[in-house]
Amino acid sequence: MLNLKAEDYGFEPGVTGFEEAVNISFFDGKREGIDEAKLESTRNLIRLGIADDVISEANGIDLKTINELKKELAD
Repeated sequence: MLNLKAEDYGFEPGVTGFEEAVNISFFDGKREGIDEAKLESTRNLIRLGIADDVISEANGIDLKTINELKKELAD
């Protein structure tokens, strides 16, 4: 497990070390899953021909990332 503190993730400190470690590992994994889910959803919306600005607003993904994903899908 990484040695990170609650502050590194924007959480209020104050839990015991064990609780903090458990909470951080849970949120770290959940955050990674959400990011991958957003990227896959964005890929699907691109394939459907949805406008970039709509994709960006719906998924919270910036236009630069959308353009990178478009290039990835074109390859």
